[in-house]
Amino acid sequence: MTKSRSLHFRSFFRNDWSACVAFQDMDTRALKPLSNALDGGYRYRSHDMMRHFVTGLFSLWGLPGFEAVPDDAQPQIREAIDAYSKLVVAQEPFTDVLGPLYMDLASRGGRAHMGQYFTPQEVADMMNVMTLGAPPPDGDELITAIDPTCGSGVMMLSFAGQVLKQWGKAYLRRISLTGIDLDPICARMMAAQLVANCAAHDFQLGEFVVLRGNSLFPDRGMELIVHATAPERTQELPALHPSRLKAVAEATAAHPSSHQLALFEAT
Repeated sequence: MTKSRSLHFRSFFRNDWSACVAFQDMDTRALKPLSNALDGGYRYRSHDMMRHFVTGLFSLWGLPGFEAVPDDAQPQIREAIDAYSKLVVAQEPFTDVLGPLYMDLASRGGRAHMGQYFTPQEVADMMNVMTLGAPPPDGDELITAIDPTCGSGVMMLSFAGQVLKQWGKAYLRRISLTGIDLDPICARMMAAQLVANCAAHDFQLGEFVVLRGNSLFPDRGMELIVHATAPERTQELPALHPSRLKAVAEATAAHPSSHQLALFEAT
């Protein structure tokens, strides 16, 4: 097993705003072909179309999704997958596409998904620029980043994007990303976005793990969505190994949204 250095994301304020730079969020107009394709009209709710879309993406990669896509929804799902693949290629690597899409579809359906509001891409980028630091020394050590409430995966996507910009492509193989979310669609969105970006831009990450469950209690029925490693990473621990779950619990305890997870657990 390789050793690893961990980085946990926390909310913070800084008075030194000279470190801040201007970031541009994804132009939401670019989402129109994708969001229009997933407008199920009177037949399906937007939430259901998102489930079908994620299932369609996962099936392309041989991963388990949700229930089978209904026959009458398949043309729209194929259209949506085509639009999404073009978006991933057109955007900067590791741009969060599915988070803005999910909120757009939720607004169309008038449905508040568990009170979810995803971090904007530019905020995630700013936080990662301010916390990333200098490249690590050469070696086999993995740099691990954990987001215990990952949503669409924007913080982990942004972390990978800033590693690419600041440290270079080779360092992508030195990072290990872990994301956990209660929402099964959100967890799969993070997995889909990482897989799609690596495929579209010919990148390899050292490792990424996506889990579905309550990260406050990772030993209680945590579901593995994806565990992928670079070819040379043959000795990494299983995704649900006790030491990994302990690290998840420790990261969650330090995370500012841990009280929200406790509320969900109590309901």
